[in-house]
Amino acid sequence: MKVYFGTSPRIKDKYPKLIGDIYSLIVKFGGRHTSDWVKNVSPVEFYKLGVKELDSHQKKVNKAINLADICIFEVSLHSLSIGYLVNYALEHGKSVIVMGQDLKPLTIFRSLSSDKLISFVYNKSSLEEKLKKALSEAVGKNDVRFNFFVSPKILNYLDWVAKTKRIPRSVFLRGLIEKQMRKDVSFKA
Repeated sequence: MKVYFGTSPRIKDKYPKLIGDIYSLIVKFGGRHTSDWVKNVSPVEFYKLGVKELDSHQKKVNKAINLADICIFEVSLHSLSIGYLVNYALEHGKSVIVMGQDLKPLTIFRSLSSDKLISFVYNKSSLEEKLKKALSEAVGKNDVRFNFFVSPKILNYLDWVAKTKRIPRSVFLRGLIEKQMRKDVSFKA
């Protein structure tokens, strides 16, 4: 299983051992990291980056999330950037685990309605058990690849949607199906 693990540099600065432990536990539970940024980032150096470096960083993060099967975010401190990444991962169909040492930072994620979002509060003694359980649950929520043929006209439309609305074709199609599922009262998911 490919895993993207992210957190705020402020969290890494405050809890460097904890972040290292989580990074290692992911490997212990069979995960392969799509990025080692969280392991290697220097918070002091990160906040000195200029606009070009930050743009490059964002592209790398997006790519690492897109490569992942599961995304894990440590949110023990508030971070708008991490909130954005959680939403980005969910919009791209990823199973997402949000974990924190206190319930307060997790409350903002309650507004996200997704069956792919798993959140939990942990402490030093419960971290390993809770992360293992959450990873197991997330694996069960992963999407299954489904390929099918479409006419050139449909493909042109999907390409147009992707370009103009900046929505991946698969996300657009999944949204249409989910909308129809909600309308179909005889279907009980």
